Amino acid sequence: MILHESYLENPTFENLSDREKAVLASNSSLMKFEHEEMFLKHGSLLNSVYFIHEGVVKMKHNNKLFQLLGAGDFIGLLYLYSHEPSFFSAFGIAGSEIIQFEKNVFKKFVSTNSKFLVDVYNKATSNPMALMQNLASYKEHKINGALADFLLYFDEKNCLQAVKQKEISEVLGYSRENVCK
Repeated sequence: MILHESYLENPTFENLSDREKAVLASNSSLMKFEHEEMFLKHGSLLNSVYFIHEGVVKMKHNNKLFQLLGAGDFIGLLYLYSHEPSFFSAFGIAGSEIIQFEKNVFKKFVSTNSKFLVDVYNKATSNPMALMQNLASYKEHKINGALADFLLYFDEKNCLQAVKQKEISEVLGYSRENVCK
């Protein structure tokens, strides 16, 4: 589906000029998900950068959930200047809308627009930092504390409706039985 420029009316894109937004939109597409579906396979080379406009994306490694991303998050920034295969698979959840940007066009605007670069950099570093903080927190706490941290963090991101009990246990590193107690 062709992307309408109105999809770029997000604080992340506010430092792009109208012309830059038009070029970015014309080199993008919108993916809508009616049910959980893989759109990025482990080991793939990324030729795109993805932006979650609405909904939730599950990030999995070896078929185990390790991260949930919500509206406003990017996927693929790590590979913007790299040609390495992805170490994860990504699944769009029912009701999600994900914008797929052509990697070279996105890279051009990051390289030529320093304000946009700062916006993208800040967004790109927030998710890995949060992931590391969460993982450290899960290991510091017993099951109840780890589960409480998980639920609070992902409730704030509006991601809980997409996760199953088994997936929570995978992220926390506890058995499914312990998570349900």
